Amino acid sequence: MRGKTKGATSFVLISLEDLNAVLKPNANVQVGRKFAEALGLTGEMMPSNPKTIRQVTDTTPPVEVETVDFDMEN
Repeated sequence: MRGKTKGATSFVLISLEDLNAVLKPNANVQVGRKFAEALGLTGEMMPSNPKTIRQVTDTTPPVEVETVDFDMEN
């Protein structure tokens, strides 16, 4: 029988502050329908399957990252 591995999770807690730090204000964010309904939000319905998730991932532009070297050796 296939399914989730014992102890596997489908959800993680991420602070809104962390999300706001990496998402643009006009970003589309995939959330559960029941979660959106509980908040009184509506959006475009989309089936959740590997193909649609891959399409969203493939069309999302990469995030620009700047690295900073904190090594202060003189």
